[in-house]
Amino acid sequence: MAPAVVTVRREDLVARRQRILERLGMSLDEFENVAATSVLTGDQWDALEDLENIAFLLGEDATPEGA
Repeated sequence: MAPAVVTVRREDLVARRQRILERLGMSLDEFENVAATSVLTGDQWDALEDLENIAFLLGEDATPEGA
């Protein structure tokens, strides 16, 4: 059986990224700075993985330096 293909709209990915950042109480720039310069908590590591996946799907490069 072939794997299922899921289509996600750009707007949905952008909205999901915004919800993640709102939950963390940070902007994307603030989070990228924290990820590059600090030790992340468990929730922040989860958010980093989600944000990297979203950036990949959007065709962006969002891996913070040092992470």
